[in-house]
Amino acid sequence: MNRHGGASGPPGREPGPHHIADVLGGALRHLGVQREVREVQLREALAEVVGPAAAPRCEALSLERGTLLVATRNGALAHQLQMDMPAIVRALNLRLGTDAVKRLRFTALS
Repeated sequence: MNRHGGASGPPGREPGPHHIADVLGGALRHLGVQREVREVQLREALAEVVGPAAAPRCEALSLERGTLLVATRNGALAHQLQMDMPAIVRALNLRLGTDAVKRLRFTALS
């Protein structure tokens, strides 16, 4: 309740604690860094998902309309990751807490 006897906060929303993702997401959008933060999260998540042997040989570059662009050092690794794509996508989305990644696309790491 506010000092005038009415509910505080936006209409239609229950007063109380806010989920941290809602608060941070709005702040990151306001600061204009949400995309950069998401790309760092994707790089870290991909390294965890592919494991220590493959992580130094690949890198998440960008996420556009559900497609994660992954650079790899060689075609054999790209082929292996392509074969494992369903499991990799599931694991990435689980770590990110969203269904943002729908597919992987590969390019050569320069």
